[in-house]
Amino acid sequence: MDDATLAALIGQRRTGFTLPRAFYTDPAIFERDLEHIFMRQWLFAGHISQIAQPGDYRLYQLADESLILLHGSDGVIRAFFNVCRHRGSRICRDEAGQAHRLVCPYHAWVYDDTGALIQARHMPEGFERGAYGLQPVQVQVVEGLIFVCAAADPPPFGQIAGDIARFFGPYQLAETRVAHVERHLVAANWKVVAENFFECYHCSHTHPEFCSVMSYGRAPDSPRASRERAAFVAEWHAQAQASGWPTGGVDMTEDSIHTLARTPIRPGYLTQSEGGGPVAPLLGRLTGYDGAVTAVQCYPVNWLLACSDHAMLARFTPRDPTHTELMLTWLVQRDARPGHDYDPLAVSWLWRVTAIEDATICEDNQRGVTSRRYVPGPYASSESSVEHLIAWYLRQIAPAAPAGQAAQSDADAPSGIREPR
Repeated sequence: MDDATLAALIGQRRTGFTLPRAFYTDPAIFERDLEHIFMRQWLFAGHISQIAQPGDYRLYQLADESLILLHGSDGVIRAFFNVCRHRGSRICRDEAGQAHRLVCPYHAWVYDDTGALIQARHMPEGFERGAYGLQPVQVQVVEGLIFVCAAADPPPFGQIAGDIARFFGPYQLAETRVAHVERHLVAANWKVVAENFFECYHCSHTHPEFCSVMSYGRAPDSPRASRERAAFVAEWHAQAQASGWPTGGVDMTEDSIHTLARTPIRPGYLTQSEGGGPVAPLLGRLTGYDGAVTAVQCYPVNWLLACSDHAMLARFTPRDPTHTELMLTWLVQRDARPGHDYDPLAVSWLWRVTAIEDATICEDNQRGVTSRRYVPGPYASSESSVEHLIAWYLRQIAPAAPAGQAAQSDADAPSGIREPR
């Protein structure tokens, strides 16, 4: 798709309305999404417990790109494109493993754990091994979470790192282990999946389990219920601040869809479990339950939520124009023992059932936007975060404006702290 055609499509989109059909189906737009968003933004790739020992590696598949996450002998976590510098073969075939040296299975070129080429057989005189190291990927580790960026000049990460450290520091997520992992291949474009997670307009109709746990999932049906909800939140804020917990959050801006919020669950609930009771040992430095959930959204496809006794990481990875992998990872205290200190199914209950429900409605949504009779519809007032996401998205993929002509931009969407879904 040429720039003029894309610019015309963007120009057709009405502020406050969903995107035209092509943005959810067109292979050329999908490729532009990969190049302008996924190859340029910081993405959650894993947790340090998954590559805990020197020599441990793990692959991260991003559409048709494969990245190697490797724990070096010097303790540094690095990432590389899984592409041999000889003739381009994939180097690591298994999703995870142990290897202090990376050996290409094709012609046995050998790389050390810093990505340097250390052996290449029968090459001509004058061959410079130093010029053929693995292509690096930028890495940041914060609170045990591994983020990667494929861009040579990545966007700033300081604010996200600082917000995560401030709000998630007490949980000490670097001292956790993976309790459970779920993967769902959702037959929907990544934007359909992301839009769904940016609003809770659908929650009361679609997620009975979620609404039974989170008091804001189902909208109050009377002024009295609204007042009771407001009083409960105010009391929780006062108690949290008195105990030293950060409250409030981080708003979206015109240039960022990074948000963070710390909010109470519901009266009588200690954690996000079926019934609200404890499901695992307390995390980190915590000495008791405060009945809250802390949630951060990093760019459009990474979510992190933490309660007093477990955390959940959600990652949406595009596979092709109409398929997205939804991967959920639950963390518990590092020394907790499955079957003794926690039940993986009890820890994962809420978001496990919610993800299945979301996969179904996203696939229904994709079938609808693929229809020849699909016409973009208006967002509800409670979907302002989705409008903000779409406006941000269009700015990322928009062709550069010709010299002397201002770039067109969507109207700024309302911003505000969004309670985590």
